[in-house]
Amino acid sequence: MIPLPLCLVLTLLPIAQSNARETPAVVPATQVQAAKQVAPAAPMKSLGLGDAAPAFQVDQWIKGDPITTLEAGKVHVIEFWATWCGPCIRVMPHLTQVQKDHPEVIVISVAASERGSDESAKLEKVKTFVNDKGDGMGYRVVYASDPAKMSLPWMRAAGQNGIPCSFIVDGTGKVAWIGHPQSMDAPLAKILDGSWDLAAEVKRAAPERAANEIRRAVALALRDAKTTGNYSTAIDALRQAINVAPNDALKIQLIQILAGPAEKPAEAWVVATDVLESGKTNPSTMNQLAWMIADDKEFKERNLDIALQAAQRACELTKNNEGAMLDTLAAIYFLQNNTVKAIAIQQEALGCTPDGAMKTGMEATLKKYQAALSKT
Repeated sequence: MIPLPLCLVLTLLPIAQSNARETPAVVPATQVQAAKQVAPAAPMKSLGLGDAAPAFQVDQWIKGDPITTLEAGKVHVIEFWATWCGPCIRVMPHLTQVQKDHPEVIVISVAASERGSDESAKLEKVKTFVNDKGDGMGYRVVYASDPAKMSLPWMRAAGQNGIPCSFIVDGTGKVAWIGHPQSMDAPLAKILDGSWDLAAEVKRAAPERAANEIRRAVALALRDAKTTGNYSTAIDALRQAINVAPNDALKIQLIQILAGPAEKPAEAWVVATDVLESGKTNPSTMNQLAWMIADDKEFKERNLDIALQAAQRACELTKNNEGAMLDTLAAIYFLQNNTVKAIAIQQEALGCTPDGAMKTGMEATLKKYQAALSKT
């Protein structure tokens, strides 16, 4: 099954390679930071199938007959979107058709992830977009910039990090389904005709909900660590998460903390060695590990041997035909004072990189290597 496209809206502790050097994800996505990160005063209650739907609160109603609360006895579809999100725009005709086919359902699209700091400008952008779409958005639309109203109690509480994302709330006020709106037709039909087995769905979703709880615990621990400077709880939370559900992304996050702010590089390299094995068939994982070790500014110590192994593996997996991977490999050779090799690999990287900002950055890096060689 081909994954449906979505736009990513939340991250925990991103590891970015300059000039967008990481290999694009299989699922088309737009990487962004959350428009506004707000930490709740108390631990946020999680949200999953079978739970009572959170309160419906908005900043402003944009289109359609307003409601102030989710109506008892009515089925609601609450969909999260943004004007900048391509996948959200592409699913609008489907949502329009859903509303047309099921007039008894209240479909509401929530703009809760707009970019920018000027609230008036963001609101006007949404209004203009919706007005221009006209009948292309044949359902209700609201604006909810305040994270405490919709983003936190709905999206983040449910562990949802990408849009578009829909919640189906049944007539009893319970969350009956969560997912991409393009996939909701079958469950919606069953919810409407009474054949949806919510208890069975809750049981089926239990493992994923448990994983979400772990991710939430990690996120909270990381948030606290950034405030206090004490990363012990965050490290313990990450280790627990990895034990429950081994995941290379979590391992790389743990490495980043151990070798960075926690100043425990020896422990970091043990985890890195594990990633060399567990991620050996994934070029993106290998490249991410290598680049992080080579470039993270908080690392006071770098294990370039591990970085080199990871970078070489990434290049092997991509048959030395991916500029981003070769660029990483060249950077590691340069850090090892093998400038001649770094120049050769960087030239190879340029040869398989299309024109654009990334290639321009690589050309500047090559000049840096060449200048360093001329001084020796």
